Amino acid sequence: MPAASELVASLTRLGFTQYEAQAYAALVGQAALTGAEVGRRAGMPPSKVYETLSRLEVRGTVLVNRSEPVRYTAIPHTALLKELRERFDADLAAAETALDQLPNEQEPGLVWSLSGSHAIVQAFARTIEQAKRTVFAGVWDDELDQLGPLLEAASGRGIETHVAIYGTRTLTGPHTYDMAECGASARLRLSGRRLAVVVADDNDAVVAEFGDCTPDQATLTTNPVIALLAIEYVKADVSGRLMINAMSPAAYNELLTTPNMQAMNRTVTP
Repeated sequence: MPAASELVASLTRLGFTQYEAQAYAALVGQAALTGAEVGRRAGMPPSKVYETLSRLEVRGTVLVNRSEPVRYTAIPHTALLKELRERFDADLAAAETALDQLPNEQEPGLVWSLSGSHAIVQAFARTIEQAKRTVFAGVWDDELDQLGPLLEAASGRGIETHVAIYGTRTLTGPHTYDMAECGASARLRLSGRRLAVVVADDNDAVVAEFGDCTPDQATLTTNPVIALLAIEYVKADVSGRLMINAMSPAAYNELLTTPNMQAMNRTVTP
C-alpha cells in the first residue's frame, strides 16, 4: 500500500472520516494550499472539499489564512498525534473506570465459538496473560510473533509454562518442545489444517483449528473436562515425539508398518 494510502487508512482508524483523512494527508508537510489545490492533491470531489476543510478547522487540525484566495495548512503531525494520544488515553481511562464498576457475572463451564485468526490469537493471548499457575500450549510458528513474548513473560513471572512448538522457533524461559516433525506430518494428515491449544490453570482453554482452505475456528471455555483433554493432547504429542526420538530409525519405520499405526495415520479429509 502506498505511504499516502496507509496514512489515510491510519487516520480513519483514529476517527477521521475518509475525506478528512485525505485532506489532512494532502496538506501535511506542504506550504499553504488553496481549497482547489487540496482537492486535486487529495483526489476529492470539489463539492466535498470546503465542508471537509471546515470540519478540520473546527477540530483544530487545519489552520486557515483568510486571504484571497483562502489558503489552508495542516498543524504539525507531532501536535496532532499528541492531541490524539491524550484524548484516547483519557477515553480509555474513563472507559476502564466505568467498566470496572459493572458486575462481572459469568456462568462457568460454557463453550463459546470463535471465528477468524485475529479473534483466536487474541483469545490465546488473554488466556496466557490471565494465567496464575500453569500454561500448557501447543502452537505453531505462525502465531509465535504475537504469543511468544507473552509465553516468555508468563514464565518470567513464575508461571509453570510448557510450550510444544510445531515449527522451528524457540523461546527463552518456558519449557519448550521441538514438534517441527510432528507439525509437518500433522498438516499432511489433516489436509493443511493445524490444531493449536492454550490452557491456563487447568481450567481456561482455547482450542483452535487453522486451515489453508477451511475457516479458522476455535472454542473458548472454562469447562475443566475440555481443559484436561487439551492438556493431555499436548502431553501425548510431546511424549510421542520424545519416544520417537529415543527409537532407532529401523524400529520407528517398523512401527509405521503396523496395522494400528497405519489406521491412526490415515489422512483426514475436511
